[in-house]
Amino acid sequence: MKTLFSNLIAGALLISSLQSCVYVDSDGVPPRSTSTRTFDFRDFDRLEMGSAYRVHVNYGSEFSVSATGEQKDLDDLDIFVQNHELVVRYKDTWFSDRRRMDIDITMPDLYAVDFSGAVKSDIEDFENLNELKIRLTGASKLEFDGTAKSIDIDVSGASDLYLSGEGRYLDGELSGASRLNSLDYPVEESELNLSGASDARVWVTKLLDVDVSGASSLRYKGDPLVQKEVSGGSTVKRE
Repeated sequence: MKTLFSNLIAGALLISSLQSCVYVDSDGVPPRSTSTRTFDFRDFDRLEMGSAYRVHVNYGSEFSVSATGEQKDLDDLDIFVQNHELVVRYKDTWFSDRRRMDIDITMPDLYAVDFSGAVKSDIEDFENLNELKIRLTGASKLEFDGTAKSIDIDVSGASDLYLSGEGRYLDGELSGASRLNSLDYPVEESELNLSGASDARVWVTKLLDVDVSGASSLRYKGDPLVQKEVSGGSTVKRE
């Protein structure tokens, strides 16, 4: 009986040890076997993604596109270029048992991004862009590190945008409990509209023109001329 009890204890410890060795990624989903698929697409400067991908975009003189994930998800990917826009989505939009999918993109120029459906993304190494349009919705997140003369944003649905680098103009809208942090991205002028409990942190040196409503908050760094309309329990304050 003593030997049997000892064996049971040893077995339980072994099972516990094996369970503790199972790796769980940041989404709380244990990984399965993955593979990478490459795609031969060129001549695009716009991106549209509509699902919970991890998107990594880097500047490069040549185009490259690849996706890394489970085979069943790779087989269901629908990737194409239309009107200079790279579109990534799933063919079966009703299937919910998805695992992590990484989309890696290298491109020489970037004009616009349109991310929805909880995309998590980073964009790096783009310098001296003339204009960049950023649209985020559906709890999507984007970290941008680079320089652009003008950035125009439309951030909604509890999405987050973080900017680092520098530029001249930063304009656009935040709504639906969304957040903007550009304290590491100084600009000369910024015109922003915040609503629906949104939050912005910006660095502006010359002119800040804001309309803030619906319990939203804007904090700014720098010493710009401030033109503001504030309502609905919102605040505009200097950092």
